[in-house]
Amino acid sequence: MQEAQDFIKSVFENFTVELFDERVCREWILNKLHPEGAFCPGCGEPILSERCLQNFWSLKRVFCKDCKKIFTALTGTMLNGIQMDLRTLFVMAVFLQLGADRKVIAKLLKIHPETIRFWEMKFKAWEAMGKDNTSDGAETYKSL
Repeated sequence: MQEAQDFIKSVFENFTVELFDERVCREWILNKLHPEGAFCPGCGEPILSERCLQNFWSLKRVFCKDCKKIFTALTGTMLNGIQMDLRTLFVMAVFLQLGADRKVIAKLLKIHPETIRFWEMKFKAWEAMGKDNTSDGAETYKSL
């Protein structure tokens, strides 16, 4: 599993025009979040059903027959509860890697500058967690 501290660097290194396609961007991010495949975040059982796998990789809800948990591919990851399109997050990470001003990023992506600040702080917190492996919560976040 790649550490969360590598998110912005990984995004920047893998940036291509194809990632503006929603499906391609979603698949890239989900493969970074789940390099070992699709598993229930509640009980850890692998997702084997073709329908459930399709839902998982499409960011739709999945029902675990073992523990009865309902979840998506983002549940239990650093992107749990994200309220923006994954392409927007991806492009924001590229701009942050390039050192662009938050206000410029916000204007270009049509989001509030405070949202940029929030994500910049989240990335820094994950980086710190990655460097300090003594934190109990560090393992709960998966990286992109």
